[in-house]
Amino acid sequence: MRVFLLFFAYLAGFLVLAAAVVPTLQTPYLDALGLEPASSLYRVPMLVAALALPLFLRVVALDSWRAAGYTLPRHAAWSALARGLVIGIAIMLALTAAQWLLDIHHFAVRESRWTPQYFARTLISGLLSGLAVGFIEETLFRGLMHTGMRRTLGFWATALLTALLYAVLHFVKPAELGTAAFTTAEAFRMIGDGLARPGDFAPIADSFVTLVVVGVFLSMVRERTGNVLWAIGIHAGWVMIIKLMKYLTDPTLVDGRASFWVAAGYDHITGWMATIWLVAIMGVYWCVSRPARKDAE
Repeated sequence: MRVFLLFFAYLAGFLVLAAAVVPTLQTPYLDALGLEPASSLYRVPMLVAALALPLFLRVVALDSWRAAGYTLPRHAAWSALARGLVIGIAIMLALTAAQWLLDIHHFAVRESRWTPQYFARTLISGLLSGLAVGFIEETLFRGLMHTGMRRTLGFWATALLTALLYAVLHFVKPAELGTAAFTTAEAFRMIGDGLARPGDFAPIADSFVTLVVVGVFLSMVRERTGNVLWAIGIHAGWVMIIKLMKYLTDPTLVDGRASFWVAAGYDHITGWMATIWLVAIMGVYWCVSRPARKDAE
């Protein structure tokens, strides 16, 4: 629990620091970079937190690739990443195909979107962004936090706590500035409104539950394989197919009755259907998989 609280305090501390510092940097520097105040309050603390992470990891004794979950030799690591990617793609293709067959998704008939060049560009973009997101998020949550928390906590406590934080962080981006001047007080108001967003739970409940299930499943993969590469690959495959579906379908055509099954206010993919599908996969995986050998971790 100590490691979880330290990571939470680390991330929260940089948000507070951003509220105090970013308003003075906005006009002379950040406006020139094309960053709106809300984006500045999100991106600047995350960048500084990433740069300061090696020092923090040294303090909590997690400053090694092994602690981050990179426990496999090079060839096995690439193999695990590739196989995880295939599994992630298969899981998400099955879900999105079911949504299409049930008339939840409709392909967008636009000539500019139905060319081999466009499709290839979308596929490559989705793969690269998926690998980037998977590497960053899995290294943090199912890598470093998982390793640190498992030193003193059981698996289920570790999986649920990291999954809850993972889900919450998807909904706490700072609110928009509006017409007020961008001052320190206004920056704290924007961050406070962003942090309060999960409190209005009903509109985000379907996506939030899906993201918690996603986090627990990826923790299962980390626990049973003894490394983070499989989780990165699966996560990357999911992001890749989600981005592809966003490019090739028109979310405005989601039927009102069908919208119960997908998160119309979030990404039109996650929701109760995705939750049921992933819970089923989790149950099967947990029953048929075996704990990783200690010498493989």
